Amino acid sequence: MNTTKTEQKAITDGILADLFWKLRLQMESHNGTTLDIHRLRKDTQYRDSALSQATASGDRELKALATAIRQRLVQLSSDSTRSERDSAPTSRFAALAAAGAAVVVLIVAAFFLLPLNPDSAPEMPLTSSAAKARSGDDKANPVAAPRTLFRIHGSNTVGEKLAPALVKEYLGSIGATDIAIRTTETSVENYITALLKGEPVQVEMHAHGSTTAFVDLAAGSTDIGMSSRRIKSEEVEELKPTLGDLSKLSAEHILALDGLAVIAHPALPFDELDASTIARLFAGEITNWQEVGGPDLAVQVMARDDNSGTWDSFLSMVLKPQGKQLAANAGRYESSQELSDTVAATEGAIGFIGLPYVRQAKLVAVSDSEDALAVLPNPFTVSTEDYPLARRLYLYLPSRAANLEARRFVEFALAEAGQQVVNSVGLVSQNITTSKPVPLPDMPPRYAEVTGEAERLSLNFRFEFGSDSLDNKGQRDIQRLVSYLLDNPGRRVMLLGFTDSVGNPTTNLELSQTRAELVSRQFMKSGVFPSLVAGFGDAVPVASNDTEEGRNRNRRVEVWVI
Repeated sequence: MNTTKTEQKAITDGILADLFWKLRLQMESHNGTTLDIHRLRKDTQYRDSALSQATASGDRELKALATAIRQRLVQLSSDSTRSERDSAPTSRFAALAAAGAAVVVLIVAAFFLLPLNPDSAPEMPLTSSAAKARSGDDKANPVAAPRTLFRIHGSNTVGEKLAPALVKEYLGSIGATDIAIRTTETSVENYITALLKGEPVQVEMHAHGSTTAFVDLAAGSTDIGMSSRRIKSEEVEELKPTLGDLSKLSAEHILALDGLAVIAHPALPFDELDASTIARLFAGEITNWQEVGGPDLAVQVMARDDNSGTWDSFLSMVLKPQGKQLAANAGRYESSQELSDTVAATEGAIGFIGLPYVRQAKLVAVSDSEDALAVLPNPFTVSTEDYPLARRLYLYLPSRAANLEARRFVEFALAEAGQQVVNSVGLVSQNITTSKPVPLPDMPPRYAEVTGEAERLSLNFRFEFGSDSLDNKGQRDIQRLVSYLLDNPGRRVMLLGFTDSVGNPTTNLELSQTRAELVSRQFMKSGVFPSLVAGFGDAVPVASNDTEEGRNRNRRVEVWVI
């Protein structure tokens, strides 16, 4: 099919690609219609038909998206027409007219695509030439639009607090000034603006949920994907031809750790719940708190929306292992803060949220089963991933990505300074800390003996499923631990391996020893020689062995120092 110059621009334009994917997601949500992104870009008749359906749907967001797409196409057409003109106007009047037209285009684009909140958005700083253009001293130069350093889209959990704080800290580290958050009418679409060597720059940030990280990476409308769940195997395969394998160490970056917090209305008399009861509550099988020993009060279930990685984590860690589905009448929320505040204000309410968003709600301790120890999420139990609902937060940057600024930002976020920002917003960093755990009454005598005078470090080493290779976090933690030991000379490392309880106890003991030795060999490559490498089989479980999630957490190598 032959395309016009405007249609060719539509195929490659990043803003338009982002709008097309949002139209597809909203159309699927509204009436189940799945739009073909490729045809939206290339087939004018197909695109016009889809936009007409969106306009006639009666849905406010669909109508706004259709309007924004049409306006972007008009702007692209106008840009194409201007580029074909032989030369710029030479008279003073014509020069002023050209500058005014450019400003109008910018204003129209901002109105339809980036609607600012006038009460909270600071004025964009101007370069000296832009300031002259505004005053009339430099009639040939319109107001300069800020240069986008990189775009970061995806998880609301990462994007509400952590990512903005990291971007601001990063910009400051490279010498930027006048750093501010520029909000829009869409609460989860914002810009971090700054002056860098006198030039206005910005970082685009959209936080519509983890799934949109991979949708937007596929569309080319973002440089970095934020996710509160690991990329799914089907997403890896779909993106591999164009972006490479995003599950590899070079592309998958563990940014922080978070405890998936179960929260309740403060008046409910429950300080702890087991996973089975939590699943039944969220599935709607328990409809009154009286059924589990509470007051005669209806259960009000609150959950994150389907685009959220927090929802995916809850589904995989709580509902699926118990064979449950979310209750059809559950309230669904895009915003973490809104969900938490609604639970705190609603009698009988229960919800789940990322740890930084507990706010005024009641935090509930969680156990894998009725017989297991209930654990509250705190920085140490989340960092070691011993808390039943601990999870990892991710940044995805294709290894073949050309945007060097995006790569520098990711490197900053993973380093010590970036991890300090992680702590500052209430999430759990990967900077190493120590703790002296309370001895458990049923721990093996040998384990009690070797750890009696030691401190435990805030990390565990784990392996790729069915493999003897450390997972991506473990590979980076090797270097973190080497740096920790260089900063703490004289400390000696002990590596203690464990398995789940499946299989023969003798075989499990041998397997736990093998895992500890594998980690030891990685350290020896960096000149670190552990003072003790020992396996304890299926002793000292940190989770139930009745679920796959629990068994995964029991397969670990602990790190102790003396």
